[in-house]
Amino acid sequence: MNKLLTIYFFNKKQNSVLVLLGLLSLLLMLLRVKITHDIYLLFLIWNLFLGYIPYFLSSKLKTAIPGYFSFYILLLGWILFLPNAFYLITDFVHLHYSSRFQFLFDAILLTSFTIAGFYAGIASLHHIHRLLEMKYTVKKSNSIVIVICYLSSFGVYLGRILRFNSWDIINHPVALFGSLLDSITNPEAHVFTCILGTFIVIVYTIFFSFINKKQISAW
Repeated sequence: MNKLLTIYFFNKKQNSVLVLLGLLSLLLMLLRVKITHDIYLLFLIWNLFLGYIPYFLSSKLKTAIPGYFSFYILLLGWILFLPNAFYLITDFVHLHYSSRFQFLFDAILLTSFTIAGFYAGIASLHHIHRLLEMKYTVKKSNSIVIVICYLSSFGVYLGRILRFNSWDIINHPVALFGSLLDSITNPEAHVFTCILGTFIVIVYTIFFSFINKKQISAW
């Protein structure tokens, strides 16, 4: 019972953290617009919204019934949108130097959005990891999660470098499929996927270890 309560309240805590991180990011953005009268980085709000979608989908998946059509639709949507959560880390390419103050402020702003997106992605991945553990062994569940991390990293490559997005699987499937085939033999794609994928795995491993430690303590 204590363990169940710990999981329940931790999930509520996750929701609270995501709300606070989102609000902090939005407040910083509004402050930037107020100070600079510039809307250049407003696209970060849309990127963060896309980054939160996987968390909402995985939250629904926790209560969906496996085997039903709706479950697989949610799962497919989650897989397609998960890279959006980690994509925000690449938005640092938009950090430009105009003055010391604005450079520092924009660096903090981008960091805030990146942390919010990354946390949403990691928390969402944890939802799926728990579902996997209900069906598979620990070793197999861990392996699947690692593969998902690298697939998400490759998805970020498709978005940042090749400029595709999650909707292109419907809007431009032929072009997307062609780029996927080309990327298989592209060293740049391999390096990008390995570096970011490994970083996601490390961050998730730390997160997962922390959660397990808290649950074991409560038990």
